[in-house]
Amino acid sequence: MKIKDLKDKQGKIDIDLKIIWNQSKPKEMFGKQIQTILVADAESEKGDPTAYFDLYNADIDTFKHLNKIRVTNAYAKLVQNNSGQFRLVNYDKIELIE
Repeated sequence: MKIKDLKDKQGKIDIDLKIIWNQSKPKEMFGKQIQTILVADAESEKGDPTAYFDLYNADIDTFKHLNKIRVTNAYAKLVQNNSGQFRLVNYDKIELIE
């Protein structure tokens, strides 16, 4: 699956991504640490189109800028700022693929 193929409120998403921005500070929400990062499709050279992705707890320290990751069983929500971007949340598994 590619970011351009995502739909609002879509679940069961398996996707390969590249972290292209992760400089925000983690914050605590709902009893866990969350860091929002910007991602692109794993093979993207320009970083477009992009989506937001939430790392949780230990994953915040595990994955870094330009890492390629595989996300399993995520959920997509359209970002409310009319940018046409998506936020991927509530994944079952995230792993480094390179």
